[in-house]
Amino acid sequence: MHPEDLPAVMEIAARVHPNFPEDIAVFAERQRLYPAGTHLLHGNDTACGYLVSHPWHSGAPPALNSLLHRLPPSADTFYLHDLALLPAGRGTGAARTIVNSMLKHARGAGFSSARLMAVNGSVPFWEHLGFVVEDSVQAADGGGSYGEDARMMALPLD
Repeated sequence: MHPEDLPAVMEIAARVHPNFPEDIAVFAERQRLYPAGTHLLHGNDTACGYLVSHPWHSGAPPALNSLLHRLPPSADTFYLHDLALLPAGRGTGAARTIVNSMLKHARGAGFSSARLMAVNGSVPFWEHLGFVVEDSVQAADGGGSYGEDARMMALPLD
């Protein structure tokens, strides 16, 4: 993902996650802080999804629509902040491919785990990729920005 891709990312986010809006500044900051963790997915020569991920700490994921300012120097997990795929890109294997690529990257970078907040009933998708629900961890804002059905999930990478 590049800065010029951000309008497409915002359009996809608005369609896929209308209940979890984030400002363009959030996506721009994540892309600037950890470009290797941001990807725009293409299908039929058009943007059909994206993934935003970065090093973080396992204690609590960042609240939605919040700036990080910097990545934590003591990052001990790889955080998958946002995966969004338009209907046209679903069922193509694109999500699995990009997530597996990011997990390979995280292993190579020395992270022993990956974490995410599953929203919109996506727990079964993530479980299929090996993630397990880890309810003992709350978001920095108590989980409120992620919704009542959100679940923290983790995957060991070693």
